[in-house]
Amino acid sequence: MKLIIGIVFTASFFSILNSGMVNVALPTIMNEFGVDFQYSTWLYSGYMLPYAVAMPVFGRLGDIYGQKRIFLIGVLIFSIGSLLCSLAAGFWLLLAFRAVQAIGAAAIMPNAMVLITSPFDVTMRAKVLGWWGMVSSTGSLIGPTLGGVLTEHVGWHSIFYVNVPFAVAVILLGIKYIPVIKTVEEKPEFDKLGAVFLIVSMVSLMLAITLMKEISLYFSQILLLLGVFLCFLVFFIWWEKKQKYPLVSIELFRNIPFSATITTSFIQSMAMFGGLLLIPMYLQKVHDFSPTYSGILILPMSLAMMVMAPLMGNVSTEKKRQNYAFKGMIVLVVGLGIFSTLKFESRYLILAAALVTTGIGLGISGTPLSTSVINLVSREQTGVASGIFNMMRFLGGVVGSTIFGVYLQNRISYHSVGSDLSLPGMQQIVMTESFHDVYILAMIFASFGVITALGMRVKEKETVKGGNK
Repeated sequence: MKLIIGIVFTASFFSILNSGMVNVALPTIMNEFGVDFQYSTWLYSGYMLPYAVAMPVFGRLGDIYGQKRIFLIGVLIFSIGSLLCSLAAGFWLLLAFRAVQAIGAAAIMPNAMVLITSPFDVTMRAKVLGWWGMVSSTGSLIGPTLGGVLTEHVGWHSIFYVNVPFAVAVILLGIKYIPVIKTVEEKPEFDKLGAVFLIVSMVSLMLAITLMKEISLYFSQILLLLGVFLCFLVFFIWWEKKQKYPLVSIELFRNIPFSATITTSFIQSMAMFGGLLLIPMYLQKVHDFSPTYSGILILPMSLAMMVMAPLMGNVSTEKKRQNYAFKGMIVLVVGLGIFSTLKFESRYLILAAALVTTGIGLGISGTPLSTSVINLVSREQTGVASGIFNMMRFLGGVVGSTIFGVYLQNRISYHSVGSDLSLPGMQQIVMTESFHDVYILAMIFASFGVITALGMRVKEKETVKGGNK
């Protein structure tokens, strides 16, 4: 069993590790390809869009055809995408290959959650997911530092091809040692039309959100995309209600704790990915730190998450799980509030305090959220529920990165008015004031997650009939 968990953990680790490496390498990639600052988050959003949209689909495919098979296919696609990214000769080509990489990662994550939790009872699932959270935090911890070192000393291409040998090892070992987990008594037909409706609606939504970075240029296109999203969402709900074996059971969303869990996860990720994506940018643009040094300075947050995740797995019982998610979101709000106090002349101690507090908040809330999702659904729906959960997390990331990216540009323009940017240090002061405003906004959004976490306090046994207990 330890070998199986190790194989699954390794694949999850590298998919998370790569995101951290790309974030810290963004300024270098932007400079090499001559990409403007305002397009910096496209490489992030271009990954998160297919990643988030495809997860429920691959989660359902895992429920039908087996999590092992879909998981290993995902690892193969991820490795091919990584190799292509390392060979990319232009920004938009790199963006396209990142989409291939994202599709592979989308098949890995929801099926990995099922593979590592299905063999265990409820108590052990929390512990295993706690250790998985630690592995994820370790990826976040090592990612920026390793990405900075590789980018600075080897070149940004290396942050992609480093994944390939480990992916090959996971495939070879996984074929031999990962068992087939049966989650459905009979193999239903895959809901192809439901998948089309879901993909079209979610892609339209995410493209609209992404284009909002330049709303003045793409206003009519954004309205069209939002219209397509609403139409296909209605089609999707109508179609799913008619199916004996739907892609996503609409009944899932009538489960108050399940809906509260995925909503809280969405808001948590919105604040985390959207706000914290900007930290390497802040360190490199405001303080002119190298990618390596920026990665090292971010370590406290990942260390805090790495310590808290397994601890929550050990202490997070069914009765305490909802309370920990609620308290974790409060701590996250406090951490983002500390970020908003940063000034150009602030000591690193304040940044470290913000990173540690934020990491603790994410660590406290993360394991209870992921454990609740698995325990709130029947065994037949674990894959798709995991896919929905992860889709909402990364949809939150796309929304957060877009909103905060646009808001940052807006605040830079605002604070630049009347400022003599030719004066020494004035540009850094303007950037610092702009980041201050962004973190105030992130703190406000995270506060809504405190409210939605209250919905998780409804007892699970009263809300799920035939659940995965």
